[in-house]
Amino acid sequence: MQVSQPNPPTSIAKSMFAKLLGEITSSRRAGALASLWLLLLTVVNVQTGGTLRSTVLFAVPIAIVAWRNWQLGFVFAAIAVIAAKYGGAMPEPGSTSPLWLDAMLAFIKLSIDAVVVNAWGRRHRRRTHLGRSEP
Repeated sequence: MQVSQPNPPTSIAKSMFAKLLGEITSSRRAGALASLWLLLLTVVNVQTGGTLRSTVLFAVPIAIVAWRNWQLGFVFAAIAVIAAKYGGAMPEPGSTSPLWLDAMLAFIKLSIDAVVVNAWGRRHRRRTHLGRSEP
């Protein structure tokens, strides 16, 4: 009988987070959840005058959809920029650059998030498919 070594806590945390993302990002749920997130974020920003400006808040729905589909990640990156604009979170107060430049930079940052999350999801799916839990 072989005794397995316990996984280190960081590996368990990464595994749990990857499993959670895998369940949330099922093909039927991801778009709906991401759309709802952006809608609620836009409504809250409209009500509060655009106080929620953090890129992380707009990157969460992109990560959800990009986990399985990088093209959808790009689409939601564009939708997130539009939501930030109409929610009042963009442009930053005191910004001297034109709105189109701020929007393009935000889109590039969110697109990079989509590519990175998709690569991580692909790696996780490949490892899971091969039956390995460690890299």
